[in-house]
Amino acid sequence: MSTAAVTPAASLPPETLVITGWSAVSPYGVTREAFAAGVRGGARTAVKADAALGTLPSPNVCTVPGFDIQGLLGPQGTAKMDRLTALTLVASDGLLLDAEGNRAVRTDEATGVVLGISMGSLENMTDLLRQSYTNALPFHVDAGRIPFGSLNHAAGACAIRHDLKGPNTTVAGGRVSGLLALNYARRLMSQGRATKYLVGSVEEFSAIHAWFEYTALAAGDPSPLLGEGCGLFLVEHAGAAESPALAAVLSIQTGVDIDDDPRAAVTACARRALNRAGVTPDEVWAAVPCAAPNAAGRAESEALAALLPADALSRVPPMELLGDTSAASASFQIQAVLGVAEADPTSSGRIALVSAVDRDGAVACAVLRLLGEHA
Repeated sequence: MSTAAVTPAASLPPETLVITGWSAVSPYGVTREAFAAGVRGGARTAVKADAALGTLPSPNVCTVPGFDIQGLLGPQGTAKMDRLTALTLVASDGLLLDAEGNRAVRTDEATGVVLGISMGSLENMTDLLRQSYTNALPFHVDAGRIPFGSLNHAAGACAIRHDLKGPNTTVAGGRVSGLLALNYARRLMSQGRATKYLVGSVEEFSAIHAWFEYTALAAGDPSPLLGEGCGLFLVEHAGAAESPALAAVLSIQTGVDIDDDPRAAVTACARRALNRAGVTPDEVWAAVPCAAPNAAGRAESEALAALLPADALSRVPPMELLGDTSAASASFQIQAVLGVAEADPTSSGRIALVSAVDRDGAVACAVLRLLGEHA
C-alpha cells in the first residue's frame, strides 16, 4: 500500500527541478481552472465535429471549445496563424500573465522555452504542399503562411511574445514529447544554461491529422477520437524558486522498445525511473498512463497494473476523457495529477508516476513528489 512521506519543499536539495506553475488549454477550456475541474469531475469532452471540417473518420472530436484565435490573441499577426501556435500562445499567456494581461511571473535573460510536438501544424504544411502542386507554378503559394510551417515556430513565437531570450528548443517525439521536453529543460538547467523554463507540449486538431491517424491504424483498432491542446509548466530550481513548488521532478527516464515488446519496455523504464528517484513501486500514490488507443497503450496499462498498487491507477481519471491528444498528452497527464492533488490535502509528499509510450517505440517515465497547494 502507499505510504505518505511528507517532504516540505524547503527540505529539497537546491538543484532539484520543481514545477511552480502550470497552464492548460484543453478540451475542457482555455484555463487551468477549467482543466482541473474537468479532470476531477471525470467529464467527457467529445462533441460532434463541426460540419465545416468535412467528412472525418470519427464523427466526434475533443477540441478546445470556442477557440477563436483572433478573439483570444487579437488581430495583429494572427490572420494566418496556425492553430498549433495559437494554442501555445494562449497557454503561455495563462502561465505568465494575470487576468488583466499584466506580467505575473518574473523572467530573466536566461529563461528558456522547450516545447514538445509530434509533426507541428500538419494542416498548414499539407496546405502549402497542396498549393505548390496544384497552383500554376510551384512557388505560387501563400507566402504569409510559410513561417508557420516550420516545426519550431510555436516555441519561437512564444519566446518573442514574452521576450524570453534563453535557450529555445522544439523536440518532436509523439506521445513522449512532454516528458522529453521536461528532461531537456532539466539537463540544460543543471548545466547552468538556463535559470527557469517554460516547458510543455502541444497538439492541434485538424481534418488532415484525423485522416493521417486513421491511415496509421492497426487492424482491429478503433477509429481515432482525436483531441488537442497545450500544457505548459514553469520549472525552476528549488533553491531559486520564486513561487511555491507544486511538485518536485525526482527523475525522468527514457527508452526505446527495440524488442517489439512495449509492456517490457514500459516496465523497465518505470523501474529505472523509480530507482533513480529512490522510491519503491509501493510508494506510488498516483500513476497516469498515456492511454494511447493502440497496442502500445494497452501494453503500457498492463505494465503499470502489474507493477504498481491498484489504487494508484484509479486516483486520477483516465486520459481517454480528453481524446487522443498525442504530443500534448504527457503534459496533460502531469497536470491531471496536479489538478487532483490540489484538491486532496493527503497528497502532500506523495509520489506520482507518469508514463508515455509511442507507437514508434519511444518510452518515457517521470517520477514526481507532490508538494503543492490545496483547494
